[in-house]
Amino acid sequence: MAQAVDKPAPPSSRIVSNLPAERDSFVGRQHELIKLERLMRRHRLLTLTGSAGAGKTRLAIAAAGRVQRADTDRVLLVELGSVTDEQLLAQTVAAAAGLTEHSDEPILETIVATLRTMRVLVVLDNCEHLLDACAKLADTLLSRCPSMRILATSREALRITGEVTVRIDGLGVPDDGKDASVNALRRADSVRLFVERAKEMLPDYKLPAAEAHAVAAMCTRLDGIPLAIELAARWVPVLSAGEICARLDSRFDLLVMGGRTRPNRQRSLREAIDWSYELLAPGEQRALRRLAVFVGGFDLEAATAVCGLDTDTTLDMISRLQAKSLLTGARFRLLESIRLYAMQRLTDAEETDSAYEALASWLAGMAEAFVTTPMSVPREIRRLAATQASTLRVVCEWTGTRYDERHVLLSTALAVAHANLGFLADARKVLREALDQPQGEPRHRCAALDRAGWFAGFQGDFTEGIEHAHQSLAIARDLADPGLITNCLTTLACVQQMAGELDLALRHRTECVETVRDLDQPFATATCLAHLAWSLSLDGDQEQAWVLAQESLAICRRLESVNKAAEALNVLGGIALRKGDLDVAENVFREVLHTNSKYPHNLPNAIEGLALVAAGRGEQERALRLYEEALPMRRATGVIGDPYWQRQVTDGLGLADQVP
Repeated sequence: MAQAVDKPAPPSSRIVSNLPAERDSFVGRQHELIKLERLMRRHRLLTLTGSAGAGKTRLAIAAAGRVQRADTDRVLLVELGSVTDEQLLAQTVAAAAGLTEHSDEPILETIVATLRTMRVLVVLDNCEHLLDACAKLADTLLSRCPSMRILATSREALRITGEVTVRIDGLGVPDDGKDASVNALRRADSVRLFVERAKEMLPDYKLPAAEAHAVAAMCTRLDGIPLAIELAARWVPVLSAGEICARLDSRFDLLVMGGRTRPNRQRSLREAIDWSYELLAPGEQRALRRLAVFVGGFDLEAATAVCGLDTDTTLDMISRLQAKSLLTGARFRLLESIRLYAMQRLTDAEETDSAYEALASWLAGMAEAFVTTPMSVPREIRRLAATQASTLRVVCEWTGTRYDERHVLLSTALAVAHANLGFLADARKVLREALDQPQGEPRHRCAALDRAGWFAGFQGDFTEGIEHAHQSLAIARDLADPGLITNCLTTLACVQQMAGELDLALRHRTECVETVRDLDQPFATATCLAHLAWSLSLDGDQEQAWVLAQESLAICRRLESVNKAAEALNVLGGIALRKGDLDVAENVFREVLHTNSKYPHNLPNAIEGLALVAAGRGEQERALRLYEEALPMRRATGVIGDPYWQRQVTDGLGLADQVP
């Protein structure tokens, strides 16, 4: 007699849901939950991707819980974190469904036979270490079970037909500006999570108003990553929020107090990132380590230089790291915790110096433009310097400790980056420290002294500004470099004019224009022409000043330089006022307002010019209103205005005793 074979039990006797009951509060993610709910109605495979500790599992369980209460017969959570053998994948799914293997039927067939007529949601949690096997299993189940949906979590997409990926980033971090209220900080999801987990340690915990900004800063530095915030909150019984935040530079020693029943990858921040790092191929690990030298974002060109690979290979590496949730953004960036982890790995691999050497060489090559064409540095280079300000600072620290010949050059680029962001005091400090060191080529010291003179002058320190400008000009003349001479003459003349030395300024600006016309540098030519035009106007030669300013404007428009065009227009407006042409002055000043110039003095100059036009027409109330509008803009720049223009404004408005 043939032995009876066990058949699968009817669906009604099987598990309806094995989702774990919540034991602590689920904070935030309401937008993501609504989005996932909508997507799961339209697509059968969703994969949540994100970095270590981003909260993918918790969000998937919360989303699945919502589906369970809707139009689904069964919800199955399949936890794969502890599964190391892909051959056990199907058995793990079967166990989650309450199925047992039968001798006459492969377990996958048992799963399909049981689930294919059901409306079932399968949550495949932590697929990244079994990607190929998970992809094959998901493909099979979706093909053979028409009413099944799969919600996967992984640090990398499964990449099969029909998959929709949703990236999960950190929780929202607060805008921790000086004007941010305590209540606004408390409403941020990341801060709310910190408070909720702190209450688990101290049930009566309430975020003190005095600590709100420290918690906001902590959440921001942790990129809103839930795991990191939860681990930080465990220190509340023994450390204040400020003390926790102060220790985040050593976060891998601090954030280690996960619960005993958690998987290893969730017990500490280091282990969470270890999990991702160990899944990388050796080449990917090396690329991640070397990219850690970038503080903030970087582009493909920068990554290529630091990784020491060709562009195509670097792009491939970046694409892989981004796919594995280790890079974020269109402009690439490592989350700070991942960057610090990768930096430790870089040190362990004894590759720190070689990575910084590659980065310093690339940045120095970029910074050479501040020496070779100081008045005509391409906008892309200036923008790149600004976006790399944090990285430049770190590289300058590295070169400074080694008495590296490139230190002064890199410090000049960093100072320009600070100045472009409006931080003139920081720019001067960087250059002062760099110039105190003896190393550096004469050309580089010339450029550094020139910028130091310029920044000092625009902060009203005329004595230091003129001294630095004379020193830089002397080096430029010794080098017989017309480009450097032109630049240094421009700086010297600007500071001299602000200091009241009009005759010297006019003489140097005349020499500057004579020199620059032979250099085939249109941008520099436009700048020198505008400066000379203003000096001539102050000297009383309005006709020649108008001709030169018009020539400068024509060049700026041809170059499509918005900022320099606005500067030339302001000069034309000032000349028109001195000639008594109020209609012309009004037209050019209004044009400045429509240029959207980013130079700090262009917009307030134009508004003040319109105030003078109004005053010239007897519209004193409107003139004072415009002046009051420009005044905070002027003060916010941290840059003093041209004293002769300011005197013209205050005299014209009857405010001679109110010079800002």
